[in-house]
Amino acid sequence: MEDYKLIALDLDGTLTNSQKKISPATREVLLRAQHAGTRVALVSGRPTAGVLPLARELELDRNGGFIISFNGGKIVSCKTGETLYERYLPEELLPRLCGLNKKHPLAVIIYSSDSIVTETADNFYVRGDAFINHMPVEEVRDLLPRIDFHVNKFLFPGDPQYIEKLLPSLRREFPTCSIYCSEPYYLEVMPNNVDKAQALSVLLGRLGLTRSSLIACGDGFNDQSMVRFAGMGVAMENAQQVVKDDANFVTRSNDNDGVAYAVQKFVLRSV
Repeated sequence: MEDYKLIALDLDGTLTNSQKKISPATREVLLRAQHAGTRVALVSGRPTAGVLPLARELELDRNGGFIISFNGGKIVSCKTGETLYERYLPEELLPRLCGLNKKHPLAVIIYSSDSIVTETADNFYVRGDAFINHMPVEEVRDLLPRIDFHVNKFLFPGDPQYIEKLLPSLRREFPTCSIYCSEPYYLEVMPNNVDKAQALSVLLGRLGLTRSSLIACGDGFNDQSMVRFAGMGVAMENAQQVVKDDANFVTRSNDNDGVAYAVQKFVLRSV
């Protein structure tokens, strides 16, 4: 059986339960795996600051773990805080992207290093994003003059039916961007060719490891690439069917310690 050296974990619907918490059993198993020498990477669509609380809970800073944020757009070492890899949107596109919420009934969100930046702090979806990520909201009158940092992604929350109709025309308007819905009400704009598998490939290269030493657990459409890429791709019981179809193994649900079960089975080999 393969000796897995890196565990890649999606957060929502995978590592965390329906209450957005890591269960004590899952935390204990992941600490044991790290103490045995296996590293952990938290791989999420969230901004880096939105992943940090969970990384600290799992002691990734002590154990040489990593945060892969923005669906593969950025890799940060939890031990040193160093950015190991980053992709961001071209500056020449920012004025047009910042203007989309003026042309369409959408809110707009970007992320600085420590806050959610928006023109509509009282928007329902903006408040929800702040709650999930445990990040403060910075409201500005005009987004574009505020940008003095690299923008890894734009998030445009809005009505799902409107977003569905808008999606094809935006893809034509911005052919050098990856534009998709992470949720029916979240329209995301990112640099082309950014996904979780690509970022994990970069990280494995830096660690001198191959994909056969990677175990990856996920549930959503944005996890499909890394579940397919990993030496051991694990889908949650609650995963989308296409993720299950690509997985080597289907574990228990996120509300039944599915990550803990998979790590015990394939890394600690105790079940």
